[in-house]
Amino acid sequence: MAISFDNNPFKPGYGALPPVLAGRDDLKNEVNRRLANAGKGDKNPTAIALIGPRGCGKTALLGWIEEKAKKRKLPVIRLTKEDFASVGDLESVLSDQVVPPNKSHDFSVEVKDPTFTGASLRGGYKRETEYNHVERKLKLKKLMAAASTKGLAILIDEAHDMPAEVGHIFYDSAQSAAQSNPIMLVIAGTPDLESVLGRSGATFVERMNTERIGRLSWEDTSRALIEPLGKNVTFDDLAKGVALRETQNYPYFIQLWGSALWNVLARKGVTHVGYEEMKEARKTFDQVRHELYNRRLHELDREGMLVPVAEIAFRIGEDGKPSRRDFIAITQKMAYTRDQWEAEEKLLHTGFIWQEGIGNWQFGIPSLATHVRKEAVSMVLDRIKEENALLSFRRIRSYFKLASKLPTSYLEENLRTVLKETSQENQADDHLAFFSELGILCPSRKPDHCLLAAPLLTEAVIEKADRLEVKPEMEPNQEPNLQTRHEPDDYTPGM
Repeated sequence: MAISFDNNPFKPGYGALPPVLAGRDDLKNEVNRRLANAGKGDKNPTAIALIGPRGCGKTALLGWIEEKAKKRKLPVIRLTKEDFASVGDLESVLSDQVVPPNKSHDFSVEVKDPTFTGASLRGGYKRETEYNHVERKLKLKKLMAAASTKGLAILIDEAHDMPAEVGHIFYDSAQSAAQSNPIMLVIAGTPDLESVLGRSGATFVERMNTERIGRLSWEDTSRALIEPLGKNVTFDDLAKGVALRETQNYPYFIQLWGSALWNVLARKGVTHVGYEEMKEARKTFDQVRHELYNRRLHELDREGMLVPVAEIAFRIGEDGKPSRRDFIAITQKMAYTRDQWEAEEKLLHTGFIWQEGIGNWQFGIPSLATHVRKEAVSMVLDRIKEENALLSFRRIRSYFKLASKLPTSYLEENLRTVLKETSQENQADDHLAFFSELGILCPSRKPDHCLLAAPLLTEAVIEKADRLEVKPEMEPNQEPNLQTRHEPDDYTPGM
């Protein structure tokens, strides 16, 4: 096959089926078996959940399942968040699947003596009447049963976005329908999906088959990158090794590198990848990767996670690997401004840290931690300068260097005193609130205590400010005046 811009097989970022869907062999075998059984009328109410960070190929896997189902002549209903914003939307999609155009069918149901349970109240959503809940479950069950006369595959992408009240009704209906009809349900979502399903009160959650979709093996990465280029494309050994390493076995980066290499070969009219071709392809790869990292960085900032994530990234270091301890540390710092469960769910949704297997914690997007360490410092410093709070920041940092000599119970009061010693006296309260909101300061276990939550990031911000020759109104290492601090009569050094 001739190499041209028009026939580039790699499609990074579109969720499209890649030219070679390498790996996931156990999952693919299970899906093929389930599809074959559904085509024969066998029932299996156990759902399959594909859980993993963005860019790991969950949407591509749903596309592969859809393709395999259609080859077996099985009907497929594929749903995205536009289709399940409400139960009414689901009813419309299923009705369109069951009822041919220009035809009508009555799927109304009669509910006698409905039984309402408290399960549908989990998650805090608005209570509907018991009649509406039971009626809607029965109607959805009836629609799915009607669509599955020849077997049925229901595929749900971005299932983490399904509202809890919709999930409660839909998943119970789907499980009930699958107990007496040949239906295979596959749902896909980010690592917070399990928590979202739990809030929906769906009864099938504990019994579903969970497949964790993370990075590929080295062998599967090689297949996914090299095979689509074709047998006519050759590599210098060094160039090939560099490309494979820089994908970091991350499916999105594999597609990105493949696309960049293909376009370089098409532009130069060659079929050999050497140093110059790698150099040109890397320009495209680096630019797109940088844009991806910046989007994720600003997402962390919007969700109030920038400071705790950056602090953990500094602590783990360049070649470190995250752990459950790091996950807990981030969510605990986030929990000063939100509920603990919400903090955990939001962090899992970003995929910055997730558990790929038992005890195996990973960064969801490889090298993002390196980017966070590099860019978060500039973002925090810029925001501090915008607030005209650099002097207060220096004072707080200097104060905490002496914190071990001072009583914890008077920490916040002394912080206010220190800030009021600066020329920004009128802004002391505002700056304390600003640093707390940013995540630099946080209360300790007692509401009147205030602690420095991000010491490594704080040091990095001060260091960068010094490198940029930001002129301070006081010497960076000048100690605050201890004479103005309030100390209790029974003060004992130490925190």
